[in-house]
Amino acid sequence: MPRLHSLIAGLGALSALTAPMLHPHPSGSTDRVTPGAVRVESSSHVRITLLDDRGVIKQLARDYDVDLAKGSGFTVTPDGVVVTATQVVQDADDPRVYAANRVFAEYFKVKIPADFKRHSLDDPDLDRRLRACYPPQQTDSTCIADVTTNVTVYPYLDPPPPGGLPAQILTTGTSPSSPAVLKVTKGGEKQSLPTVPLGTTIGGAVESLDVMSLPGRPSAKTPPKLDTAHLNPPGSRTVKERDKVLKLLDDGAPGAALIDDGKSEVVGFVSGGGGEQLTITPADDIRSALVAAGVTPRRGPVDVVYENALASYHNKLYTGAIPALQQVLNLRPDHAVAAGHLRVAQSKAGTAEDAGSKAVASPAAVAQPKSSVPPYVWAAGGVVVLALLAVGVVLLRRRSAARAGAGGQTDPALAAPGDAVQGEFAGEAVSYPPPENSWPPYAVTRVFGAEAARSPDVVGPPPAPVPADPSPAGGQAYPVDLSPPHGHAHPEDVSPPRGHSYPPNPSPPRGQAQLKFCTQCGMRLGQGHRFCGFCGNPVDS
Repeated sequence: MPRLHSLIAGLGALSALTAPMLHPHPSGSTDRVTPGAVRVESSSHVRITLLDDRGVIKQLARDYDVDLAKGSGFTVTPDGVVVTATQVVQDADDPRVYAANRVFAEYFKVKIPADFKRHSLDDPDLDRRLRACYPPQQTDSTCIADVTTNVTVYPYLDPPPPGGLPAQILTTGTSPSSPAVLKVTKGGEKQSLPTVPLGTTIGGAVESLDVMSLPGRPSAKTPPKLDTAHLNPPGSRTVKERDKVLKLLDDGAPGAALIDDGKSEVVGFVSGGGGEQLTITPADDIRSALVAAGVTPRRGPVDVVYENALASYHNKLYTGAIPALQQVLNLRPDHAVAAGHLRVAQSKAGTAEDAGSKAVASPAAVAQPKSSVPPYVWAAGGVVVLALLAVGVVLLRRRSAARAGAGGQTDPALAAPGDAVQGEFAGEAVSYPPPENSWPPYAVTRVFGAEAARSPDVVGPPPAPVPADPSPAGGQAYPVDLSPPHGHAHPEDVSPPRGHSYPPNPSPPRGQAQLKFCTQCGMRLGQGHRFCGFCGNPVDS
């Protein structure tokens, strides 16, 4: 599929006016990414037991839930693998310290702040016991603590899933800015969660970015927050708007995706804030962490259908975008971005803003090239052609008459009614009776007397044997071609002597001969003539 930014470039007039002055952030270039945005919240559940060995040993067990961190992230597989910063799921503060302060203050009735700092007491004995309650656990520890980290992912869906989606930590890094890979344990079974297109690296030409963060739990009313930023120099890990990004990190942006405006894909994430240094983690490190966790980033069927719908939507083909967006919602009814685009498309379909509803202009008639030859020249040429055709007909007719005179025969077609026609066949004179006045041509036959048909005067002596096709009966064979010498004519079909077999194509009954007529002018054809004596049309055509 073509890059979306190339399909939507230059949509707004304001963007066109400000393009020469500002670095371009194409409108709609983030729509490929925002459906995969998530908010990540982590907490620790601490179960701590305080041991008092003064006199009779006593135990006090308590459970505490400690919030670790909140941040942003993004989904990279349709079954719910999420990437965020390690600082979001692994706080630098140890929750066991917080639990020790709480349980010690409750049991010994002393004032200790409920925080993550290690404190001291004026009473030496209690101070020793308090220090022994803090981690790490040793043989003389006065407290035993177990910590369970709970991670909840809140995807950008409408309506949002109540309580979010529980997730487990697959891997974390050694620093707060390292990638942490999570996997939802509920909600990704259908492989239909929206994902982001993940790039491969931050190229040297990458300058314009969008920081996609979620300050709160997402919903239709609280979509992901997009803030522009620039790398200085391009392709580096230094953000030009440092103070702006640090403020975003304090508001919940650790783990926020960095979107390359040029390719509309995630090329890294940002982390830091809260005393931590601002750091950009590139897509190279993200992919390495995914390999370590045994995960391959991929898009799902919902993403494919959604991007096809975006192509129509951002080209203002709202009528055509409606069924495509509806198909996205059929696959994922809570797809927040598709639902929002569908409402816009339905409100604009058929209006002046809908490029798909404008009547398609009928193509203009192709102008025929005007001939440079004047019309009277064409008319004169037509007259010449007709004259040549007439001369050709006359010449053909004279040629036919000359052939008839030279051979001493009269063309049956030119003979007067009732006159006998004389001709030769195999050197013998043959007399043909006058034709009968019957019609249509396909029913006309010439009837000879039976005895006359068998007379040697009519048939003539048998022709000399020539190579022939075998006859199906009697072992007899007949020549393939019995054409008479040039200039002579004979009946179309002469019956062989009695007792001989006929060729495969049956001739008229013995003693009969079928007349032929010109297919061009309808006049009767002379026996054995190859051209019509009236119009000159070839007999075989």
